Amino acid sequence: MSRITDLWRAGIAPARDGLYRADGSSRGVEVDGASLSWFDLGAPLDLDALLAEDPDDVTEIDIHPQGFAELPDGSGRVCCGEGAHGSEGFFARLDPDEHLVWIVSLRHSNPFERVTVDGTRAIFTNNLGNTVTVDLASPEFGPASTAAQ
Repeated sequence: MSRITDLWRAGIAPARDGLYRADGSSRGVEVDGASLSWFDLGAPLDLDALLAEDPDDVTEIDIHPQGFAELPDGSGRVCCGEGAHGSEGFFARLDPDEHLVWIVSLRHSNPFERVTVDGTRAIFTNNLGNTVTVDLASPEFGPASTAAQ
């Protein structure tokens, strides 16, 4: 079991912009705030080291009531929601057993309220109507071959 799966089960996520995978790998994420006009993956992150420096650098998360979409291939679903502060948002992929595959946590994206799936693309929409689209078939956002449970 990885640190991020422990956090997910506790209803919390890192309060640092990043993509955190259940296999223990993590990468920084960069966006231009709530306008979400661009979304880039950055350098690898060490979640354990980040939390060792500041164990309180986490936020409680809530999945939005309309923040779920089933994946058409039966490989699970995606979800989205908000953190404990008004500026925080997240989106995540779950496997068919509802275990976390990955989560993207963003401090200044605003809450994500809706997700739609179109083929291999998941489109996450924040409360301002702005979107982030990820390719669920890409290595970063695809299913884990051996997800840590």
